[in-house]
Amino acid sequence: MPAGASTAAAAEDLLPMTSASVELSTLEVDTECQCSPPQSPPKSIYTLSFENLSVFVPGKKSKCCCNLILRPFKYVAQEYFGMSVEDREPLHALNNITGILASGELCLILGSNDESKSTLLRALSGRLSNQDKQSGIMALNGMPMMKSYQGWRRICPYVGPSDQDHSPVLTVRETLEFARRCTATTATTSEEGSNTGSSALNEVIERDVHNLMVRLGLDHVADTVIGDENLRGISGGQKRRVTVGEMVLDKNCKFICMENITDGLSSHDSIKLIRDVANTCHKGGYSAFISLLQPSDEIVTMFDKLLVLTGDGAMSYFGPVDRSLLRGIFHGTNSSPDDDMGSIADLVLEASLDKTGEAEDVIKRRYDASETSQSYKSTIEQLRCTAPKGTDILDLFPNDDYPISFLHRFNLISSRRIKLIQRNAVTWMRVFIAILFAIVIGSLFANSPNNLAGSLAKNGYIFLHCFIVLMLSAAVTLPSCFRERSTLFKHRSAEFYDSKSSYLALLITDAPLSVLEACILAFTSYFWVGMRSGSGHFFYFLGMLIALEFTGQALGRLLCALCRKQVTANSMSSVVILVFGTVGGFMPSYMAIPPILRWLSWITPCSFAFEGLMLNEFVNLELDFNIMGTNGSEVTPIDIGGNVWLNVYSLPRSSFSDTTCIKLFDIIMVFAFALVYDTLGFYYIEKTRAWHHNQIRRPQATVKFSFDIGSVTSSEGDGEHSNIETPWPSSLIGKNICYDVPLASKTTGINLRELIRKVTVKIAGKRVIDTESEEQVPENNSMRLLDHVDVHFRRGRMACLMGTSGAGKTTLLDVIAGYKTGGSITGDILIDGKRKDPSTWEKFCGYAEQQDILNPYLSVLETLRFTANCRLPKGHNKAEVIQRVLKLMDIEDWNGHIIGRELDGEGLPKHVRKRVTIANELVSLPRILLLDEPTSGLGTNAAALVMNAVRQATDHMGLITVATIHQPSKRIFDAFDDVVLLTKGGKMTYMGESKSLLGHFSGLTKNTASTHCNPSDFCLSVLDESTPDDAKAAFDRSAVRLALDQSIESEMEKGKTSAPPKIGMDRPNNCFSEVWLLTKRHTIVQWRNPCYCLMRMILSSILSLFLGILFFGDKTQLTGAISSIGAIFFLVFVLVLPMQAAVVPLVEDRAVLYRETVSGCYSRISYGIGQLIADQPFHVINTVLMYVCFYFLVGFELQRDEMYYFLLLLYFSNWVIQSMGQLYALATPNEESASGLGGLSVMLSVILMGFLISYQSMPVGWQWAYWANLFRYVLQGLVTNELAGNDYHLDVGTILDGANVDQIIAFDGANEAQSQQLSSILGLVSEIPVGTNPSSQHLQQFIECTIANSCFADKEEALSSMFISCYLFSGILSRPPCNTEFNEVMETVNITAVANCFVGDDNVISSQEDRNIFPGQTPDNALPDGTDNDNSLAFVLCLAGALLPDDAVRKILDIIYELMRIAGVVIKVVNTGILIPGELILFFFGWSNYDAGVGFASPYKWYYCMFAVGVFLIAIEVFKLVTLRYIIWTKR
Repeated sequence: MPAGASTAAAAEDLLPMTSASVELSTLEVDTECQCSPPQSPPKSIYTLSFENLSVFVPGKKSKCCCNLILRPFKYVAQEYFGMSVEDREPLHALNNITGILASGELCLILGSNDESKSTLLRALSGRLSNQDKQSGIMALNGMPMMKSYQGWRRICPYVGPSDQDHSPVLTVRETLEFARRCTATTATTSEEGSNTGSSALNEVIERDVHNLMVRLGLDHVADTVIGDENLRGISGGQKRRVTVGEMVLDKNCKFICMENITDGLSSHDSIKLIRDVANTCHKGGYSAFISLLQPSDEIVTMFDKLLVLTGDGAMSYFGPVDRSLLRGIFHGTNSSPDDDMGSIADLVLEASLDKTGEAEDVIKRRYDASETSQSYKSTIEQLRCTAPKGTDILDLFPNDDYPISFLHRFNLISSRRIKLIQRNAVTWMRVFIAILFAIVIGSLFANSPNNLAGSLAKNGYIFLHCFIVLMLSAAVTLPSCFRERSTLFKHRSAEFYDSKSSYLALLITDAPLSVLEACILAFTSYFWVGMRSGSGHFFYFLGMLIALEFTGQALGRLLCALCRKQVTANSMSSVVILVFGTVGGFMPSYMAIPPILRWLSWITPCSFAFEGLMLNEFVNLELDFNIMGTNGSEVTPIDIGGNVWLNVYSLPRSSFSDTTCIKLFDIIMVFAFALVYDTLGFYYIEKTRAWHHNQIRRPQATVKFSFDIGSVTSSEGDGEHSNIETPWPSSLIGKNICYDVPLASKTTGINLRELIRKVTVKIAGKRVIDTESEEQVPENNSMRLLDHVDVHFRRGRMACLMGTSGAGKTTLLDVIAGYKTGGSITGDILIDGKRKDPSTWEKFCGYAEQQDILNPYLSVLETLRFTANCRLPKGHNKAEVIQRVLKLMDIEDWNGHIIGRELDGEGLPKHVRKRVTIANELVSLPRILLLDEPTSGLGTNAAALVMNAVRQATDHMGLITVATIHQPSKRIFDAFDDVVLLTKGGKMTYMGESKSLLGHFSGLTKNTASTHCNPSDFCLSVLDESTPDDAKAAFDRSAVRLALDQSIESEMEKGKTSAPPKIGMDRPNNCFSEVWLLTKRHTIVQWRNPCYCLMRMILSSILSLFLGILFFGDKTQLTGAISSIGAIFFLVFVLVLPMQAAVVPLVEDRAVLYRETVSGCYSRISYGIGQLIADQPFHVINTVLMYVCFYFLVGFELQRDEMYYFLLLLYFSNWVIQSMGQLYALATPNEESASGLGGLSVMLSVILMGFLISYQSMPVGWQWAYWANLFRYVLQGLVTNELAGNDYHLDVGTILDGANVDQIIAFDGANEAQSQQLSSILGLVSEIPVGTNPSSQHLQQFIECTIANSCFADKEEALSSMFISCYLFSGILSRPPCNTEFNEVMETVNITAVANCFVGDDNVISSQEDRNIFPGQTPDNALPDGTDNDNSLAFVLCLAGALLPDDAVRKILDIIYELMRIAGVVIKVVNTGILIPGELILFFFGWSNYDAGVGFASPYKWYYCMFAVGVFLIAIEVFKLVTLRYIIWTKR
């Protein structure tokens, strides 16, 4: 391969120093180089050289001042949380790496340290972290690169080890075409001799993509979606090819760095992938640096160069792939070929097993002194000397920052986003939710009247839209943003496009859906509710909803940019929007907010939206509600219009200018908030991207001590040594095993799940992969995964299950283990010749699955202790067993480390995690050990460590060990005694000793196995050349098959005469012991889980404190009572936060639950009960923190009963609401479903809880939801506890600010349901409208009704009670007898004359007995004693003259006298105010009742609300246990 020059890409550095701070050595080559004259290299040849390349990683320690402040908290965390994050010492991730690579060459990077390999690839591709300090020289065609250029990143892309950053709903062709279009220009067509223009460019792009798919073997799945865990698509190997193909489509690409691209693939698929990549590089002139984990010799020999890194980041070899040369350097010149019997990877990495590092030091010195090292140094020096003088490095890069224009980039990204939106199920879910809420809100507030009650309802309607639109738009934006974020980061890292074009496209494409949601809400509910008519008012309302939609989505994008995890973003979204809602102006009003928090209203979009919509609805609006007042001696009727109504809310900006300007200002400000949030999101998304692509150093945590989960010793027999080795069983046999799974029938009806899955993608005419194509579906509508498999595994031997992809290796292991619960299984599983007993199987079988399913918050020792206490029977010294297993697995040094969350890149290294998984099965002392892919994701040395540990355990404990292996190295393969080889369709092609495998398959092919051949690779290549039926037939004819049949028959004959030992069916622990063990573990896990424990406590405390300050104030006034209700209403939202925090940990813990219950650790019911008990201390702590931060600041009652009741109900509310979140987590398939269902149920519950709209005002069709609403009982209980039994002062004379009235009588003339309105029960004469002299007909009916119903005749009853019973209301379900007649008379009365009688000089109160006739009267505010009979008579005559015609005075003089007494009470109320009973306020919400003899009473406290919450709690806990027992999501 000619050495030339290496390619480079774009010119300017858009992200200066994104990779690192580069410290380059000074080059002095002009005069010292003794070489031939400078020559420009060929244009198509590029060479990349690097000399003494080093990367220094600073340590991670707290600064002095910070450390001084944080040290107490650190000690507290170590002592009480039991966990501390280790400080990271400074290190050299790379240390003096030197090499050179020319166009068309492939370099393999091997090493025992995955971090060093990843760092090298990122350094070569210009993508180091900002914190990493790079030094040394990187040169392109001999010209040094002084920094990380954007152009270099374009021509040297980086392919990470993950395939999870694709868009799952796009097809393979669409994914690759997008990558090609991002790098294609019109110059592309001219270079290929085609005509310029868009059509010609499209043809070139389609041809390039097609050719690449053919080279990568993807052409047959071109129109299949990529897929993910929720949408079935292409296979894992095909995803790897797509990942690689994306990065090599740029014609400017000359180098490519790929990390662990064969991880998770079978040996056969790995070889094919590397071969395809090599062919692509050779044909395209690319050069590639590729790191692999366990490459076979067949893979290694495809590379031109090999670079080997030591454990400390130094280089022990760089040169050609020459086995003899490598043997001389790594084993010494005196070594013989017999010393090198493993693979090349084993040869070069064997020295790294020496933990002292001495062996690696010897190899480095040997390589530095070799001719190979000197030759490459000379070549690099020669290249530098021949570099053209006067040529800038930028001349080798593309001329433009990006291949295409900004407008073209924007169009491409927008087109792609539109496809994603159309095919995303969340899109249609958003539309459904908008329709649902529009119907719910519209029907609840339907036809609100134009009076006091209607105004209150419209206020709630406006607040709901301000709050819900903001919350829902942010909530639905977060999942899609996080799902697309990784793809965005990958494209940005490859320099496909810039952040501006991508973020702008995101805004523009999201806007139509936001407008659609706003239109659905507005058009459905606005006129239905009865909001103000007029196109201007409606379109302003619609515009404000659109602004809120934009703001909510912008907030979601900002949180996605700021937060690293979605669970954090979800919690922060709820907190932020709750704060927005509380200071938005609805409750409390702006002037009621304490000055210390009032500034928040000016930075809250809800405040501007609420103000604008209130002005839009109520300014200059005439309401059917007015009062009578006097100014001096003149009586004046005053209308309560919309302007007066707005004064109650003290809108902060309403007086700044005219209404139109304020409305315009408010809507502009809401849009401005969206702009600000998106600007911040655009800035921080790049910060998060820098973090996201540099998580290569795994943070680890240790525990100060490991808790003793249960007793590690047993009361009996623990002092005796346990006999680990047992002679039974000696064999495990599978006889004639078949496994069939049903397929969907074409005639069995509609498969709804399959239909939804396909429709989601087929909207754009694409297809998803079917489970089986139509031609492959057999007539019996089933598919066979295992086909007559016979296996024989023996004690003390390790057996390897191998095969091509989809051959059924894991399926066979699951069938043997009993993990397969679906499909049809035939055949026999025999233990020592007798059929397996499923009831006792778990007692002596251990199954370590491929995924390391461990609790991430326990230490290694705690994990093993828990399993030992759950599974080891009595009579064993559990501590001794644990120590032996730790030693066998060589993890004694790790026993104090926290396991950590692997997906977040924290905790134990992969190889240690795998050994802990195996050790967790070994502590139960199994006789049979099943391992599924124990070396998956591990490097050569790490895999050797794991398998050596398994080998030791097998020999020491006498196990029957069976393991599936994808791509074993020769060293690992040689560790196995027996091999089972399967091919497609579950057909067995070999079962026998490993030493006979090569001989058997050598007879099936003309190819000859080399000396150093890996038998597994050779056999899989032979299977690739033959059909499954031919390979199976060849094995059936072989002597190996005959020996297998004979051994099985022999074991079956022995089984007829032998008796297996008796194994108890009971678990080692009873149910109480299981619950105790699980309770202790749950407590430790929650204590160490900051998301589950700290976050909910801290957020709950902070928000409770915030609400306490916000609603701080005097609670003796009526406004204080309303403030108390509002404070409790928002407190319910704070209670929801623990529910959100409970979802994610429990969803993640379901896999642990399933593994442990299947293995017989405990029952599911015990798990549920243990979790329930472990939650209680945290409920108590959270409740106390909320109570202390909230209760006393708000100023609630300090009576003992009220305090205890509030605390108790708050505790039960914490419990039941978190249990509801846990129920959603158990009953739904994934985290997004649980969070979505929880959020939807909470919002519907809040709407229907009876606060925003009372029960009486709800339509009959929704009242059932009120009674079935948990949040309603929580709110009602807490509010009743505070208001019942208290009186609240109302100063009637100051209701109208600035009216200067002395007396006010309030009433609502158009209201026909007085029992539902607060204004109707605050005054005794609430039905007096403006009118003229009464009609004699109406007056006669009024008199007759009064006499007939004995109104005021019963002297034993309070006068006010009789007045209310006759004319105002008599109960919730009945009308007063004279309500209609009273209204008719009052409609025509001369109200001015009546009022003059009330306030003139002749008014008087008749007697002392009339003083305490109004509810709430006390001796302190009793009516004055009026004794002037003349004045009384004058008042009566005045009132009679005003109300009645002259001929009727005598008939009703007595009745008028009684009315005069009522009027005296009204005057007293106007002059001195009134004490309103708390029960009367509760009556408005339907939470108290009225009795004529008793008055208002609220029995809904202990025996009602507390009982209802208890019923909900019991029901939810029962449903949780049922869900744990039967739900499908916790099963395989």
